[in-house]
Amino acid sequence: MAVVWLAFNVRWIIGYRQGQVLEIDEAGYIGMALNDHYAAVRDGVLGWIQAVEAPGIQAPVTPALTSLQFFVTGTSVVAAFAVPLLAGLAIILLTHAIANRVAGRPFAWLATALVATMPGVIVEARAYHFGAPAAAVTLAAVYFLIRSEGLTKTKSTIAFGVFVGLMPLTRTMIIAFVPALVLAAFIQAVLSPDRKRSLIRFGIAAVAAAGVAAIWLIPNGAQVYRYLTGFGYGPQSAEYGTEAGIFNPAAWAYRLHLLTLEQYLPHVLFLCAGLVVALFVAIRKLRGGQAKETAKAMIASPLFPPAVLVVEGVTAFVTSKTTGNGFTLPLAPSMLLVALWGLYRLHVRLREALPVVVAAISVVALVPQLDLSAPTARLWEAELPLVGRVTVTDGRGVPQKYAGLGVETDDPEPVSAEDAKQWIVVADWAAQEIVDRHAIRGVTAFGFRDRIFNTNTVQLAVLRKLGYGVAVPQIRPVEAGNTQPDYERWLTRYQDSISGDASTACLLFTATGLNNEFLPKVDPPAMAAAAAASGFTPVATRPLPNGRLVTLWHRPQPACVPS
Repeated sequence: MAVVWLAFNVRWIIGYRQGQVLEIDEAGYIGMALNDHYAAVRDGVLGWIQAVEAPGIQAPVTPALTSLQFFVTGTSVVAAFAVPLLAGLAIILLTHAIANRVAGRPFAWLATALVATMPGVIVEARAYHFGAPAAAVTLAAVYFLIRSEGLTKTKSTIAFGVFVGLMPLTRTMIIAFVPALVLAAFIQAVLSPDRKRSLIRFGIAAVAAAGVAAIWLIPNGAQVYRYLTGFGYGPQSAEYGTEAGIFNPAAWAYRLHLLTLEQYLPHVLFLCAGLVVALFVAIRKLRGGQAKETAKAMIASPLFPPAVLVVEGVTAFVTSKTTGNGFTLPLAPSMLLVALWGLYRLHVRLREALPVVVAAISVVALVPQLDLSAPTARLWEAELPLVGRVTVTDGRGVPQKYAGLGVETDDPEPVSAEDAKQWIVVADWAAQEIVDRHAIRGVTAFGFRDRIFNTNTVQLAVLRKLGYGVAVPQIRPVEAGNTQPDYERWLTRYQDSISGDASTACLLFTATGLNNEFLPKVDPPAMAAAAAASGFTPVATRPLPNGRLVTLWHRPQPACVPS
């Protein structure tokens, strides 16, 4: 099953990602990988280490692995997808291994079929995001905790600690899930028959986790904390919505809506039904015998770590306003295991029917993912009470979904191959302008936030051209404000912003229109007026494939002179 899964996803990536546009996060992360790679080419191992540990807010593991892989595969965009694709494969194999320990081989095959066809796993394995690697590392930590059998096995316990330490280094936001695994491990150690030795091993695992995480978090912890609290709970989180809170019904309904956008309706219905049944089965077990002994047995079971992760992880997710690519993916395999266990244990007749149910869900979910040119690949949506519009099936990948936002079309490929080439040409033009206008050591600001032409796509073009990046701050209206005076302050006064400081910029890109613009949208005429009032003069223009017109502005700055 794993080999077949890998083969059809490799085929899809080669067929539908080669030469296509990149989503803004993908461009940024591949840029990180190229930066690490070129540092290794120029300065060897020490240069690579310095590049990986350079100050930043984005987790370093996936780009670092890709930068090493580039020595073998070359630096093409398609080659970059090897790491997330293999992470998706690891999710499937680890789910099978955990499920086998939970309830045996028949249960394991059901879990494997469900996770292998889970849309979120497939979509993220075909995207250069951190979702699939983060899910794989989280699941590896769960697996080794289970394999340690209550922290009675030293090697597995140490491996558990290492993978817990890797979690925030793979995706910073999943540091929110670390307490769940720490708590599960501690409780199992306390209730272990050999409590003293298990607690000693727990301490060793904690040291291993802290040591691994400290490699990158010590120099970058303050920035990461500010980033996570700002985008998760602070002012920047307003860009993603307002509904949050454990006791807020609207927040739960919205998170369920987001889950359907990532995992689609058939899998989500199975998850929701199974999780409710699992809670019922657990309560029935506790009430059916000696509660204390039953509770101890449940805590010692292989299902306990995934269950704790689901409870704590869902709580963290529903209390944060932020939403992003694959945020639920590190939780999804554990949710699936707990849900399947509930249905598997409810009644023998339901257990006998589960293979048919799982096969039906898997086929419905998988067929649209096989080929974008097939009629089944088109988006199929439904309207549900309270939850709103949900995805039933969808064969599109990240670039097709991303490029199709705001476009009135049901075509699974909204950006043609020719248009995709034009987007790449425009990014190359911008990179060449930065070089020709001597802004390599200076600052080039972006006064708009287009989904396809932005700081990340231009930075990627610069990296391919020069082998290193340049300073490219981008306006964030939530931070800087969204009026002409706000724009003028952004262009003339120092801003302690995660997106960078534009006060010393010698180049500025602005654009007409609002097509493809991120919310909240920048006011183009106000930005152009602010540029003129801040000492910039227009020096070049270029049309974008989506109809917008980009203007390049210049103002004299000491850093932007011929060397």
